[in-house]
Amino acid sequence: MTIKDLISRAVTPITILLEAYRIFNGTLLVIFVPGVCGDRACLPQQNFEHGSTLYKSTCGVNLVALFWFMALYTVETRREYFLSKCLRINPEKPSDITTSQSAFESLDDEKKNRIHSFDQLYQRIIVATVFTFVINTLLSGYVIGTEYANDKGPILFATGTVLIASKIYNIVSICHSGGYASAYLQTRSQFNDVHPVETLPPI
Repeated sequence: MTIKDLISRAVTPITILLEAYRIFNGTLLVIFVPGVCGDRACLPQQNFEHGSTLYKSTCGVNLVALFWFMALYTVETRREYFLSKCLRINPEKPSDITTSQSAFESLDDEKKNRIHSFDQLYQRIIVATVFTFVINTLLSGYVIGTEYANDKGPILFATGTVLIASKIYNIVSICHSGGYASAYLQTRSQFNDVHPVETLPPI
């Protein structure tokens, strides 16, 4: 196992925690962006109690968006784990699509089929997540812009949206990369080699 493989496995759990923070702030927009109750910020419960029907409906959409992102991260994490079991990132080889696909083709059929299944499921969930994200952002932006008497509301909304949008861009670029890119390394890297037979970890 290379140093880069070790770094990948060490960094991934930390990255997942940071990603979790990002999706909570970027999906639960009308829940976590405070309104104004007198001279102080409202708690989420107060926002819900005093909110309009549209506000309450948008809270539901926020939760649906959170569900899809959690499903996305579950599949993404399992995909990353399985790829790291079957393949490795070899800094001595080119990190391009051709090398990555060549390494994939050297695997046995069972592993290739499982990776294909992960990729197909990943792509379907991405479509559902992106669709929900767009609806959630539009509804939340409207509610925050019309019902919140708080100057910080639009800033918090924009921050959460940008955080999620950067994640969306990352996963879409992975799906269109044509190879088998890691979803969690900060520097985009392809799984471009197989583990030596004697050191292949159990699946």
